[in-house]
Amino acid sequence: MKHALLQEQNIHQFPPWRLQGEGFILNYWLTPSFIEQAKQFRIAPSPLGRMVQVMLVRYQTSPIGPYDELLILDHPLISKRRLSSIPKIYVSTHESVIHGQHLWGIPKQYAQFKWQEKDQEILCQIQHQNQQMTIRLKKTKSARQFYINSHHIPASMLKIQQAWKGQRFQFSPQFRGHLSTLSQVEWQDAEDIFPDFSKAKLLQSFYVPQFNLIFPEAQISNKP
Repeated sequence: MKHALLQEQNIHQFPPWRLQGEGFILNYWLTPSFIEQAKQFRIAPSPLGRMVQVMLVRYQTSPIGPYDELLILDHPLISKRRLSSIPKIYVSTHESVIHGQHLWGIPKQYAQFKWQEKDQEILCQIQHQNQQMTIRLKKTKSARQFYINSHHIPASMLKIQQAWKGQRFQFSPQFRGHLSTLSQVEWQDAEDIFPDFSKAKLLQSFYVPQFNLIFPEAQISNKP
């Protein structure tokens, strides 16, 4: 019955999803004032400030084909007893929007992605509706690579909880891949469609040349 209802909404690829691609993990320290200024993007408030991750991803293979993605992964302080969440996300295909919303409660929005790459520098332009923003990334030349596996990370950090249309979705992605360091990240024209992370403190960030990711079926419950 559940699958029949989802198929009426053009859902035709069910979890688990296995995806491969390349990506960038941008780590930022946000001050309380930055969080307040970016409250329209639903980043959880914090009186002390804290770290969040911005992920820019190019999925080369997925159950619905290749697509690009830009998201904020919000890690609230453990003392708040809140799980991680994805408060803002853009993807480059409408199929990804529909599947992400209905299967995992992820608030995906459609945007167009344009990429340019020269030597160690990557330029990504993201257009949503009538606004265009730009992210410029610079890889570290001859950077050493480090292996990463979700099994090495505490389970509590991997749990993501989303609220969508009266329901609560909870799931824990699994991944593995290699990281190398990024030397530079620049943002332009982000203010209306994404927080302006040029005003936040960039921490050590990484390029992931190849990763494998598994998105499991979400546990879904009605919100109290």
